[in-house]
Amino acid sequence: MIPSNIGKEHVIDALREIESEGVSASRRSKSFCLIVNGKKYPPKYVVSLANKYANGEELDPSSFSGGRETNGFLKKLGFDIVQIPSSGKADQSTPSRKKIFETVRKKHDERCPKCKNTIQRMLKECYGRVESNYKFEASTNVNDYKDFRFYKELKRIFIALQRCRGHKGFVRTPNLPRCDFFVPNPGFILEFDESQHFTVPRKISLQNYPKELRLGFSAKQWIAHCEEINAKDNDPIFRDEQRAWYDTLRDFLPSCLGLNPTVRLYSKEMQWCRLNPKNPKDLALFKNIVERKRIMFKNWIATVLIQSNENYTNRDRLKILSQIVDRISKRKGGNGVILFPGGWFTAGKRRANTLYKWVEQNVGLILSGKHANIIACVGIDGRETSGWAKDQIGAAINRKGIIALGRKFHPAPSEKMYVELARNYLSKEEGYSRIFEVNGQKYFICACYDSFGLKHKKIPNPGIDVVLDLVHGFYPKGESGSGDVYFAKHGFAGASKHWKCLVFGAAVFFNRRISEKWPSGVYWNQGDSSTQTWRYEDNPAKPKEELELKIKEGFALVRIYKH
Repeated sequence: MIPSNIGKEHVIDALREIESEGVSASRRSKSFCLIVNGKKYPPKYVVSLANKYANGEELDPSSFSGGRETNGFLKKLGFDIVQIPSSGKADQSTPSRKKIFETVRKKHDERCPKCKNTIQRMLKECYGRVESNYKFEASTNVNDYKDFRFYKELKRIFIALQRCRGHKGFVRTPNLPRCDFFVPNPGFILEFDESQHFTVPRKISLQNYPKELRLGFSAKQWIAHCEEINAKDNDPIFRDEQRAWYDTLRDFLPSCLGLNPTVRLYSKEMQWCRLNPKNPKDLALFKNIVERKRIMFKNWIATVLIQSNENYTNRDRLKILSQIVDRISKRKGGNGVILFPGGWFTAGKRRANTLYKWVEQNVGLILSGKHANIIACVGIDGRETSGWAKDQIGAAINRKGIIALGRKFHPAPSEKMYVELARNYLSKEEGYSRIFEVNGQKYFICACYDSFGLKHKKIPNPGIDVVLDLVHGFYPKGESGSGDVYFAKHGFAGASKHWKCLVFGAAVFFNRRISEKWPSGVYWNQGDSSTQTWRYEDNPAKPKEELELKIKEGFALVRIYKH
């Protein structure tokens, strides 16, 4: 699906990039051409590039269709599309990939000193203080990392580099050479990789990275660059192994020091010196690129927002869950979590645990088979009296059944006298932890107002990568419980700021429209600023796509995030 926020100006930016760098043979169009000022462009590639200017990264061509979808999208923006004659020959004036790189080299040297200077200035404008050529007191001797979580993986990489070409003595300095940039707040290394970094030894090291290691770049994409560029630097003869080892240490270092993942920019990703640190549009684009790399995530997450008429039963909600799982599974592969609102199912006046078996069996059945990699997080309420639920539980379920349960531990001010709380944020419910893991990433279940509790109680982050908040809902403006903006600013953003991780939320909007800009995914990137000043525009966590479903209860909006 093509993101709806791509506008005409982003397409024009994409056309300018194509004019500068050309089109590789693999991205030419065989059926249709976009015509602008008499020049021909491949429509699908244009849309992929336009997404980089709208959302910070090139759109994966497998995530949307050419032909009708792409052409229709561009036509709505006012562009002309024509069909290529049946001979099937695309515009032969389009340069080959080899010529593209030759053209880029002639037009712009990737070692342009202005590029690095511009990146430093952009970082300073976006984050405040930035240190260039920053030195960490870090050893280059692999045996000094024996107490490190990833020591075995580091040792394996080191040995693999020694075996690559037989160069065993490539470590020539006891301390790690300086990093390109360090941003103290929020705390991350940024490396600017030129072509000489993409070598066979670097590919070997990247292929041996543990799945659990958090990175501020796509290892898969960097491996592809290594295969394509295949750079060689034999001065000294072991230089490629040495560079690969130092790059590896810079990628692992944040896990030792408690920093955010190392971000990497590719020198040919764009002509960086063209960015203007005083231009708000350029600053927004640059920060979006960096933030999207900083919060890269291996799994996808879907958040479910409901516009409800309050007419539903557990069976209705089960049917909605089945429809949503089915729609998502047809679009997404790999590991993923679907987050539903709090109180999605209710045990009425009975205890919540009397419903666990029913939920486990029915939801587990829906997730079996082709949905085997999906985990559904649902809210289960119980012991309801006078509009309050004494039991407020969040449950994570896979095809085999319940894998995590979390009881509310931090009540809203108005419900302190009514809710039975967990003893603390790590208390087990029916023997289950509220923390579960997918593909090396740790998730923490919050039951509605719990996200406020993380900050209010000054709870330290126990190694969590993602907070999942199952919010019950919001009512019409002016009524009690209508504070969706307050919840986003001080609940989601506050928790993200305190724990320095992603926060996702799902909620029901009762008898009111779903707030269009209300963020169901939040990542704090405003340093020490107060959440009071936080705006939706500050949030770099944006959904990749959205699904809409008409349901008996009203309307469902599903946002899918992939980092």
